[in-house]
Amino acid sequence: MKIRVAPATKRFLESYTKRLPHAVLLTGSVGVGLNTLAGELSSNGRLLRRISPESRSSALPSISAETIRELYIDTRSVLEGKNFVIIDDADAMNHVAQNALLKLLEEPNDSICFILTSHIPDKLLPTIRSRTQIFSVPPIDHLESMRLLKSLGVTTGIDEQRLLYIAQGLPAELTRLTQSQSDFKSLSERVSQARQIVEGTPYQRLVTIASTSLDRQQALQLIEMVILLLKRSIMQRPERMIVMRIDSMLAAAAAIRSNGNVKLHLIRGVLQ
Repeated sequence: MKIRVAPATKRFLESYTKRLPHAVLLTGSVGVGLNTLAGELSSNGRLLRRISPESRSSALPSISAETIRELYIDTRSVLEGKNFVIIDDADAMNHVAQNALLKLLEEPNDSICFILTSHIPDKLLPTIRSRTQIFSVPPIDHLESMRLLKSLGVTTGIDEQRLLYIAQGLPAELTRLTQSQSDFKSLSERVSQARQIVEGTPYQRLVTIASTSLDRQQALQLIEMVILLLKRSIMQRPERMIVMRIDSMLAAAAAIRSNGNVKLHLIRGVLQ
């Protein structure tokens, strides 16, 4: 096995290799390694095309309908062997792009396998989801996380503890953080901010948000960390108030993804 995966993922890889379904949708937490797993699946043949979201001016990264329509040319001929098309973060496709992809999925070319990844699969059309084999990639366990860190050269106990606190079970995130000190530093700061939001009084939460200068993507990352900490706390003491706070943060994230005012929706999310 080239990558570190949970037992369920290993079984899925073995099953996929034997059957090679026409289209598969990989879902899971940010950092669990969806893109790495997609690359592993495509090693069963030839990678024909890999599509990822692109940034255009000030807009969020997206996948255009034109990009998807270009696949019509790439996939219209019957090719030798198995050929793979990977669409990373497929939820970044707009509605038109998703409908363009749906046509390809409805008229499958037996020599083409589609691999989609998404951390937010609910943003995909139900008709796309219904035409794919969906696999939710689970995190690796604590022991595998520690083994991965050791293989990546993490030697100090403090760094190990920090990395496990931030990204335990997420092999792609652990790998990225060990390879980039700047990413590790920024994520450590994000954890600190998230803890202030989770544990602080309403006034302290407001001060934390007011004192931060976050772009749209950073705000979404902060919300994700807040939700992670809230989920951890709810496992220790299940309370309706914590569930309500998670719902508020999810609503804030949805508004920010829809180009709402970043600071305004962050404030609403932490105070509701």
